[in-house]
Amino acid sequence: MNIVLRLVWLATFLLTPLSSVAAENSLRDALRSQVFNDAQSALEKANAAAGSVLTPETYRQAGELYDRADKAFADGADVDRVRKLLFESTRLFEQAASMAPTVENFVSAAFQARKDALESDAAKRSPKLWLGAEKQLYEATSRAEKGREQRVAKYADKAELLYRDSELAAIETVLFTEIETEIAQARKLDAHDWAPRSYNTAKELLKQARSVLGQNRYDTDQPRNLANRALHKARHAQYIAKLADAIDDNDTNLENVLIEWQDTLAVLGERFDIPLYFDEGPTQPIALVDAIIEDREKRRVTLEQEAAALQQRTYLLQDELVSVQAELENREFAKARLDRRLDQQRQREQSLARVDGLFSKTEAEVLRAENRLIIRLVGLGFSSGSAAVEKRHEPLLARLMTAMAEFPQTPVTIEGHTDSYGVDTSNLELSVRRAESVASYLLENSAISPTQLSSVGFGETKPIANNETSDGRWKNRRIDVVLYPSWFSG
Repeated sequence: MNIVLRLVWLATFLLTPLSSVAAENSLRDALRSQVFNDAQSALEKANAAAGSVLTPETYRQAGELYDRADKAFADGADVDRVRKLLFESTRLFEQAASMAPTVENFVSAAFQARKDALESDAAKRSPKLWLGAEKQLYEATSRAEKGREQRVAKYADKAELLYRDSELAAIETVLFTEIETEIAQARKLDAHDWAPRSYNTAKELLKQARSVLGQNRYDTDQPRNLANRALHKARHAQYIAKLADAIDDNDTNLENVLIEWQDTLAVLGERFDIPLYFDEGPTQPIALVDAIIEDREKRRVTLEQEAAALQQRTYLLQDELVSVQAELENREFAKARLDRRLDQQRQREQSLARVDGLFSKTEAEVLRAENRLIIRLVGLGFSSGSAAVEKRHEPLLARLMTAMAEFPQTPVTIEGHTDSYGVDTSNLELSVRRAESVASYLLENSAISPTQLSSVGFGETKPIANNETSDGRWKNRRIDVVLYPSWFSG
């Protein structure tokens, strides 16, 4: 032991009361921290470089020496002996950290697959596949770190496949276990006989979900949607099977079942203050409710448009009130100014009305927000995966340019949006390309200035409807043309 350390140790020990165990432990902790400092730093660097995975033999040897040093110190061994063990441990941990990037180059695909599998909790959810993959990766990395490169690729490829399989199995466990349980329960209730359509649909949807997930395990939105539908179909099959069994046992009858459903729908009619009759089944009353809902939706949109216009007028009047209060001595001037601005407001409202009238319901929705005007091109569609503007949409785009001409010198942004199906990065890229395609078309076919026009893609990040339904996904796949008239914000 270093003579200085010996003297410090001895002096502290002699000056410390024998009953002060805590003080002695504190001193040993301080001494350990000093002795183990370099080895601890080297260990942390090796861990950061994933040395235990990429350079397993070197890392293992370093770890064994570290553990021996730790035990020796705890047993009160000579500090010089502990230092010798730690010196070699530090050297090996540093070697493991420096070699790790080189080894990773040989097994990069397998190593990435391992990371992906870890994110899916594959080690816990599919342990057999995970352990098999770990064994193959160890065979690859231990050879690579020793410079025996001949069979590294073979073991790395096997490891990658097993990691991917374990990842997929883990994802399937999360998505499909509950569904399989519900389908099995439906089978126990003889749903395959009592409710074959619902039961078979549940099985088919589960099959589709597995297929889609197998094709691209990184897009879980679509298989999750299919799985959710399968779950509800399985539960519906159970419900029907229980009803059918009850009818078969004379516990109820078909009339009671129908009346129960009709009473439930009748409550909905009461909410709208209309009587619902089921003389010929549910088709007519449901159509009546649907028509009322559609009418109220139209009224809601109209009220929102009127509210936006009133808000603009409120901004104008509030601003003018301040001016009037400041110009009480010149009331005639203030009145003329107010009349002029109100006339400008009327002209703007007329412009907005003309824009509203340019498009049919199936072509575009014109929406007013606090500081912008949005023309949502619901009739502008693209082929799957394509960003090309099709010739059939030229009349719609011509009307769009007419609408834009109502607001000269106004900044315009073309926004691209997608639904949630597909890989997030691919959706973002597609939305960007579609927005750019529409912007390019407008630049080529109108007098708008390039400094006035911009485009941006948001991918699936700004849905306006539920991605769980086909109608919702159709609404989310859209191009929004956003105008920022200077007078809109009031």
